[in-house]
Amino acid sequence: MRTATIHLAGKDRLLCFSTRVVRNCTERYGGIEHIGAALSTEDTVKALDESMWLLSQMLEAGARYARMNGMDNPEPLDADGLYDCCDMSDFAGLRGKIMETISNGQRANVEAEAPKNAGAAQGER
Repeated sequence: MRTATIHLAGKDRLLCFSTRVVRNCTERYGGIEHIGAALSTEDTVKALDESMWLLSQMLEAGARYARMNGMDNPEPLDADGLYDCCDMSDFAGLRGKIMETISNGQRANVEAEAPKNAGAAQGER
């Protein structure tokens, strides 16, 4: 699961980029590949609204994930609550956390071991 932690309103909170969030982003943006453009628009109000919406989606998904796994996690903040607890100076960091959560776990690290009889199999050719 793609997760990250963010410190908001004096508490560490889990962010999660779950399938539910992917579905909601696809419905809102037409595909997850359009998230970056939505967050980077020149229209400051629109960029703020999209960042707060997406962050609230990830906080809700993080709370669900935490409950399912018996983890302590504060109740999620909705978009309105995020506007009340965030400062404009936090904005770049918030977008960074969103992108970190989306990208966490994207790279698969696969370690392969040679079969036990690899040397014997090569000698039989």
